[in-house]
Amino acid sequence: MSFANILVGRNFMSRNERLQNKRDRQKMLAIKKPNELVTRRDRIIVITISIAFIFLFLYLALRDNSLPDNELSTINVTLKDTPKYDEYKIKSTTYRDIILTTKEYQHEFKITAMTYKATDHNSFKANIKVGDRVGLKIKKSELDNLNKGSFWNDYNDVYGLKKDGINYINLELKTELEDKDSKWSYFFVVVGIVMLPYGFIKNKPLISMDRAVTLTMILGLILLLIFD
Repeated sequence: MSFANILVGRNFMSRNERLQNKRDRQKMLAIKKPNELVTRRDRIIVITISIAFIFLFLYLALRDNSLPDNELSTINVTLKDTPKYDEYKIKSTTYRDIILTTKEYQHEFKITAMTYKATDHNSFKANIKVGDRVGLKIKKSELDNLNKGSFWNDYNDVYGLKKDGINYINLELKTELEDKDSKWSYFFVVVGIVMLPYGFIKNKPLISMDRAVTLTMILGLILLLIFD
């Protein structure tokens, strides 16, 4: 065998060896990767977020959404303008309100959120007009601030409206709608429970937290849509 052939053979073997060594290193890294330590700081962050999720959304899911009459007070006002139906969007969500202006108060009154959905809109539009004398149900805790507004908004929330003995807002329906909407909070409670164990795992797990949370969210959405 000539010297040139021997040199080529060595180069060929050397190249194959390098490729094999590279593959071996990659396999070793793949094996070692799950055993890499997760920092204490990251684990504390995961635990904190998980516990916050669990307790916050468990509270929202279990809280009493009813609004007893003893927490409400009725004020009699005269409508300065015809009630205005307002619709606006924040990102992809559409919000609808009824805006009421009165002669007695500077700040507007609004029927919003689930109270809006619990309103008899056909009767409201047909019977509530400018100049009408109506009774508005307001939280007793807000009575002293009807002309002041608050940090959160510059209007007063309305929880009931009555004219000539007829109620145009069904508070029982409002509670039912809010209870139904609260079911979504259980979804985030489960997400928090899935996240929590990852805060106590020092080595990187075989199934990442991102993947576990994503699978939980997909399954949860499917179940909520099925049983809604």
